[in-house]
Order: sequence, then structure tokens, then C-alpha cells
Amino acid sequence: MAAANTQYVLWRQDDHGNVFVVSRFHSRQQADRECQRYQRRGHKQHYWVAPLQPRQPPS
Repeated sequence: MAAANTQYVLWRQDDHGNVFVVSRFHSRQQADRECQRYQRRGHKQHYWVAPLQPRQPPS
């Protein structure tokens, strides 16, 4: 189960293979809704949502 402070990132990959962060959200539902909105535009880009992984301190 995800922690309450987990953020979700909406990612985009363009038709040249470049990957970008579109936006960050505090809930998966918000991120999924925005992802669907972008996908409905019908562009060649690919959009997906993933949880933001916290940075691990160096060992």
C-alpha cells in the first residue's frame, strides 16, 4: 500500500523517444484523469502514470 504522501508523476514519451515529466499529483486518481485527457487528444505521444520513487541516500 502506498504511503499517504506518495506523489504520482504523469510522463510523456514523444515520437522521437524523448521522455518528459508532464506534471506531479498527490493522488493516483488525479494523475489518471489527466493522463486520459492527454491520451484523448490523439497525438503520437505516449502517456503513463507512475509513483514518484523517493531518492535513496548513498550507502
